[in-house]
Amino acid sequence: MKKKVFPSTAGSNLGIAVVLLLFLFSGTALLPRLQAEKTSRNAGIVIDFRDVASLASAGGKTAPDIWSDLSERGAAGLMVSELTGTQLSLGVVPVYYGPASGLPEGAKKAMSAPMSAAALYFPGSFSPTKQALVYLSIRFPGMRSAPSGGGTAVVLPRTLEELLLTGVLPDFDGLMLAEKMNIPVFYRAAPALPGDTAQSIEALVRLFDDFSSIRTIAPSGETALGFPDLRPLAGAVKKGGKSVAVVEFSRQLGAPQLNWLAYPSLLPLHSVTHEEMLSRNISRPALKERMLRAVKERSVRLLVFRPSAMESSADPYGTFLEEVGDLSSGLAAHGIRVEWPEPFSPWRTGIIGALALSLAFVYSLLRYLQRFFSPSGEVAGGRFPGVSRNGIVLLGVIVLASTVAVRFIPSAARIVGALAAVFVAAEASFIALDGWRRPWAGLLGSFLFAVAGGLAIAAFFSEPAFMLRLRSFSGVKATLFLPPLLVLLADLRRREHPESLAEIFRRPPLWGELFLLGILLLGAALVLFRSDNVQFVPAFEVKIRDFLERVLVARPRNKEVFLGYPALLLWYFVRKADLWPRYREVFRMATVFGFSSAVNSFCHFHTPVYFILFRQFNGLWTGVLAGMIGILILRFLILPLWEKYGRLVAE
Repeated sequence: MKKKVFPSTAGSNLGIAVVLLLFLFSGTALLPRLQAEKTSRNAGIVIDFRDVASLASAGGKTAPDIWSDLSERGAAGLMVSELTGTQLSLGVVPVYYGPASGLPEGAKKAMSAPMSAAALYFPGSFSPTKQALVYLSIRFPGMRSAPSGGGTAVVLPRTLEELLLTGVLPDFDGLMLAEKMNIPVFYRAAPALPGDTAQSIEALVRLFDDFSSIRTIAPSGETALGFPDLRPLAGAVKKGGKSVAVVEFSRQLGAPQLNWLAYPSLLPLHSVTHEEMLSRNISRPALKERMLRAVKERSVRLLVFRPSAMESSADPYGTFLEEVGDLSSGLAAHGIRVEWPEPFSPWRTGIIGALALSLAFVYSLLRYLQRFFSPSGEVAGGRFPGVSRNGIVLLGVIVLASTVAVRFIPSAARIVGALAAVFVAAEASFIALDGWRRPWAGLLGSFLFAVAGGLAIAAFFSEPAFMLRLRSFSGVKATLFLPPLLVLLADLRRREHPESLAEIFRRPPLWGELFLLGILLLGAALVLFRSDNVQFVPAFEVKIRDFLERVLVARPRNKEVFLGYPALLLWYFVRKADLWPRYREVFRMATVFGFSSAVNSFCHFHTPVYFILFRQFNGLWTGVLAGMIGILILRFLILPLWEKYGRLVAE
């Protein structure tokens, strides 16, 4: 008999060594991200200047007084917009906007303008008239102006219809307030007609020069200014030293291109419009929780916060001040500084991150192949045959080759990253499921491997381009679908299920198997459909999520706390008791979904690492607690009822 180089525990020792190396390599590669997350634990509460003006008008106060109160409660900046023709015609600012026929008679005669042309009249009381005229002369070459009746009349070389949805005039009242009180501004640049793009960007550059308070911009409207060529706008932003707000869940045409061109000067922003609050019936407490969640879980840096559009109050101003203060206090309670943020400085994870990812992928893949092709007796209890020195050397060579490919070939990185998530989830599931003889060792070992593998994936992809969601990870869907399939195929080959796949197909199907198969397929389809589709989350689940967030801070994912870990503990119970050999595979599949979700958590690169680890820990202990409750129900309620009535039902 050939003597083994290592004893039979060598496979376990190799697994421990791999986990330790994964933690070492991942921790080293993640240092820049951890440092960036530490220095960037801040967020700014942004108030729309139009809301400030409305509150001032309704309360008989001045805009500076309103801002002073809001600033004391935690507001960090103002949102100021370029006003469109529609907004101006509604009287948003105290100037006349309409056809030239509505101008004073003297102005009409002096400029001899077509009566249908778009025109403005600035009364003498409008303090930013000088700045407005300079801006309009750049924005609309050929503009004509004339003094009239103590004010200034302006005729634009455009019709009212042409300017209906395009930018005409910045909200200069907001810009001047910000300049006077040194308030950071988030500026919304409105769309322009295709022939007006160059002039519009030139006028924007002049705004940057005149109003240093403008710190961040984002285009407004359905189409970004300059689309489809966003290079001039991005160039103006970079030259002016400004950042671009990456508006969450935006479907604006041109926004992704602008974000890429402005990278890395980007700040994620979350905003809920009045229309959305009304249409989705979002309450004020729910809005606050949504804002906090955006910062905690998705590293959002700017929050546009608006007063209520539907809830009545005896003192709307006082209520809004209180809400701003509550939001600011909530952020501070989670260790987030309330201040105007700055963008990430770019970094690369380098060769160490590629090494961590490759080690996780290659080891998990080889372990799966070993499990799949080894005779069932050799993997009993999760133990494998000894590993030779040549095997370890071969493992190292493959890892190094994969590291080079991942580091220097982008397509290889995408493929290896996706497959690493799949096989790490499968291996963590096997460690847990095959550890039924020593449940606590299996539970702890699988948890540590899932965390180590997840960190290895994050180690390579933890660059600002992924954290800002400019690049997407290609393995999220695959991690939910492929690991259960891989585990099922291996179980059938290893006879973990009493029959092989060929034997199952050769006999007539059983009704119980068809029922369970339907449940599994429906559950898998639901998981895939629900992934990233938050609008399809039912109301009762939203309430459960909110409750867990309030209690645990870092809410564990439902697939872990209510499915994966409880199913694992139920598997341990039924396997030890040798119950339901034909049907207990369903517990194994449910467990795999839980570990797939755990690994997927690390693939959300916009979520802070500490929050993911906190979430994983909470998922472990709450899931185990739920599983223990499930075992008690099964042992003392379901099994006695089955013993008493099961045979009658079967007959």
